[in-house]
Amino acid sequence: MRRSAVCASLIAVATACQGGQPASVGTSDTVARADSATRDSIPEERPDSLPAAVTDSTTVLLSLLPAAAGGALSGDAASLADRAVFVPRTQRWFMARMVDSIPSMDIGRIDGGVGTTDGARAALTRMLAERSPILPGMPFVLHTRGGSRVATVTGLATSGRRIVARLDVPAFDTGELALPMEWRGAPAAQPHRVSRTDCLPGDSLAIDRTLARFVASKDTAVSVLRGCFGRFRAVITVRPLTVTPESSERVLLVKPDGGTQKGRLRDLSYPLHALVSVLDIDGDGTHEIVVHSFRPAMETWAVLRMTDSVAFTRFASGYTLEKR
Repeated sequence: MRRSAVCASLIAVATACQGGQPASVGTSDTVARADSATRDSIPEERPDSLPAAVTDSTTVLLSLLPAAAGGALSGDAASLADRAVFVPRTQRWFMARMVDSIPSMDIGRIDGGVGTTDGARAALTRMLAERSPILPGMPFVLHTRGGSRVATVTGLATSGRRIVARLDVPAFDTGELALPMEWRGAPAAQPHRVSRTDCLPGDSLAIDRTLARFVASKDTAVSVLRGCFGRFRAVITVRPLTVTPESSERVLLVKPDGGTQKGRLRDLSYPLHALVSVLDIDGDGTHEIVVHSFRPAMETWAVLRMTDSVAFTRFASGYTLEKR
């Protein structure tokens, strides 16, 4: 049997082919099995390809989050645990946002409130220490427009119904309302800077005229991102001003000469999007896009990657807000 075939069979147990060493999971727990934990949010895409000679953000062996401590809880801590849902150990991509002026990563949900007394806070601390697969000291990779950097979890907290992990990184740049975080085991992958030159800009005046024509509309909500999207240089979404169950959007890709072609955002059950920012996670010269996704009574943030010549597909999401 060829080595590549052997590797493929080992991915399910998170075993590295190189040197026959077990893939890092961040703890001494080397049994690569997925917990049956309930997923808090819509699943992202899973890595399903063999590692390249040099691994990047699209080719990496599955590295499980550490198993939660799982100690016995009683009283208020046990009650909180019954109402909490954490990300599964198999989750690789997360979303980070500024929460109370602190960069924070979405790691779960808790229903019914926590309380503000010293006893309630102590119960929350006990519950998080025993049930969360993500704990202080764990390293993640934060992806930004300028490259990546290691971000270490400094503590856990709640924000509304979300359970968040605080991060030891500076505040995000203006315009980066949400950013993808990646779990690659411990130690985390080394940071890198985006060094690839930008794609050729095309006819800037023609592109500007096309974008201006859509942005001028007062009857629809329009958002625009310029960037390198294969043979296109901008993405436009046009959606209704009011969100209803029947609402849909138009997605247009702008060519270097200013012409347009129909595109698609494959974002599971979210039909409407505001385009937020671009970044090149894997350094391949094609931008990923950060979007604010909407549907009636619910919204979330996500990152979409170009998966064919005219479509983008979700691979990271988080901070789902329910309005009912």
